[in-house]
Amino acid sequence: MDVGCGVASFGEFLFEKDVLTMSLAPKDEHEAQVQFALERGIPTISAVMGTKRLPFPAKVFDAVHCARCRVPWHIEGGKLLLELNRLLQPGGYFVWFATPIYQKQQDIEIWRGRYLRYLFT
Repeated sequence: MDVGCGVASFGEFLFEKDVLTMSLAPKDEHEAQVQFALERGIPTISAVMGTKRLPFPAKVFDAVHCARCRVPWHIEGGKLLLELNRLLQPGGYFVWFATPIYQKQQDIEIWRGRYLRYLFT
């Protein structure tokens, strides 16, 4: 699963290599980008993130990926992270990276002190 996918370029890259990827974009911000991805044949959905369960069964994804996205993972008590953890298969990978421009010291402290120990142990 590619979270915060924008126009689903990563999903398209993997799709061309016969790796099925579901790209997920925030419903309130990326409707046009999702439509563009769908028109290119890339599996993509738009969903409300962090407030509702995503429409997938538990433990269905090998990996969750988020690159350069500005998803506020820690808001609402980390509901989105918990939901993505529900979707990951045991031993699955959560891959997230952000450029330094998106990093805030307070967010880093939240991650170190709260979520990394709780969610992925």
